[in-house]
Amino acid sequence: MFEIKKLPKSEAEITGEIPADEFERAFSKALTELNQKTGIPGFRPGHVPESVLIEKVGEAAILEEAAEIALREAYPKMLEENKIEAIGQPEITITKIARKNPLGFKIKTAVLPEITLPDYKKIAGEAMTAKEGVKVEEKEIDDALEFLKKSQKKDENPPAGGELELNDEFAKNLGQKDLLGLRELLRENILSEKEQKAREQKRMEILEKISSASKLELPEILVESEKEKMLAELKSSIENMGLEWQKYLGHVQKTEDLLRKEWAAEAGKRACYALILREIANAEKIEPTEEEINAEAEKMTARFHAHDKNNIDTERLKDYAYGIIRNEKVFQLLETPN
Repeated sequence: MFEIKKLPKSEAEITGEIPADEFERAFSKALTELNQKTGIPGFRPGHVPESVLIEKVGEAAILEEAAEIALREAYPKMLEENKIEAIGQPEITITKIARKNPLGFKIKTAVLPEITLPDYKKIAGEAMTAKEGVKVEEKEIDDALEFLKKSQKKDENPPAGGELELNDEFAKNLGQKDLLGLRELLRENILSEKEQKAREQKRMEILEKISSASKLELPEILVESEKEKMLAELKSSIENMGLEWQKYLGHVQKTEDLLRKEWAAEAGKRACYALILREIANAEKIEPTEEEINAEAEKMTARFHAHDKNNIDTERLKDYAYGIIRNEKVFQLLETPN
């Protein structure tokens, strides 16, 4: 009934026909729907005779509606039965259409690419053995103390004649036992921040090496999707700083289209990394539990302002939480010695 052909750039073409009896049922559904929506003087909605409706609306318009109904019902089944992982909106062409005849069609759609992964555990293992030491210099602690002192001066009146002193009294005002204890707390915080940054850099290094050794054809639709995400992230960041988006664009002398163009390489990299993480998760059968997803979604919800919580798309938030947890589990696997 259907013929599937692989196309370049990770696309697929499905051609075939929907049987005449199925298309006729779709035609009847189209008549019923149009009967309810079409206002014809002298008839109540839903009670317009078929002949009058066809004359009023035109058979061609009803056939188009029927084709849309038939393909809307058939398309998901085609994908499921043939294990096609389609992404984005399909491009549909009707090749043959007439009452009581099969409906001919051609559908072109982007699909998730086939990925040939390298020995990702070996690549990750080699990267993890080359560990860079993370340490905190005394100057970094001194700089952090100076920053705290300047922050305190904004909130308090300095003592007569001068400056706040970095002493035990200063530390006690910040909830610490003494200056030595404050320095140790700052050391721990700076170290933790550096370790987190080093971990993220190492993860990106591993992903880059796996990506370079992988084989896949990246669909353009995924690159465009990443560009839109990057634009939304930047816009949100700018607005959270209290700046107007259009004024920001004027300041940097760029348009949204120019930003998208400049981000092409980075967007492609991000899309590629996402596909690789997904493929590794599938290969290793990594799947977050419902409890983990709910817990992560609750943590995300807690960050919203009270007046925004009613507008949260719960299912979309859970999908996002699913991806976050799954990717974290993949990274943990890659970071674990074989």
